[in-house]
Amino acid sequence: MNKIKVRLREHRHFFVHNDLANAAYYFNNRIAERLKNDDREGVALEMMACLTMIAFALEAKINFLGYKLIPKWDERAPYLTKVKMVTKQLGVAFDEQTRPYKTVRALKNFRDTLAPGKPIELQNDKEIITTHEELEKRGYLTADWQSQLNEQFVKDAFGDMEIIWRDLLNRSKLEIFDTLNGGGSTITFIEHIE
Repeated sequence: MNKIKVRLREHRHFFVHNDLANAAYYFNNRIAERLKNDDREGVALEMMACLTMIAFALEAKINFLGYKLIPKWDERAPYLTKVKMVTKQLGVAFDEQTRPYKTVRALKNFRDTLAPGKPIELQNDKEIITTHEELEKRGYLTADWQSQLNEQFVKDAFGDMEIIWRDLLNRSKLEIFDTLNGGGSTITFIEHIE
């Protein structure tokens, strides 16, 4: 087999925020459709997956903007620190008390609860007077994070992620094409090698 000498030039860039946001979009639409059809079996698991993808996508979007706009960006900095750095860079007041940024903290807490998967043990020993129905409503086998597995929070979280992203992207003066995966390559023939 004859050998040739070529010059190969390649460049590629992958921005995972697109894939994570697509997964969140998929789950969000699937959840809405299932709830519309009163198909609730396992929907909380899809809500858990959706919220996780939203949290990851939002952080990845913040990392993308930080990478593009802030010299010596540290994607390993704490989640909220990164959000505050990017919002400050773009002249946005980070107000944790109101949406959409209130949702950022809720998503961060949700993610942090699931991501390391730390065991939690709670103990309670008391006598109470109650009805059977009240006892069932206590949710004694329900973790705190499970309260976020509801249609409204999923809708709010997805919508707030989109509001934040569109606002910050607009302020960044980056074009949507700057956020997409891409690349290219060229091969230039130099000579035959014998």
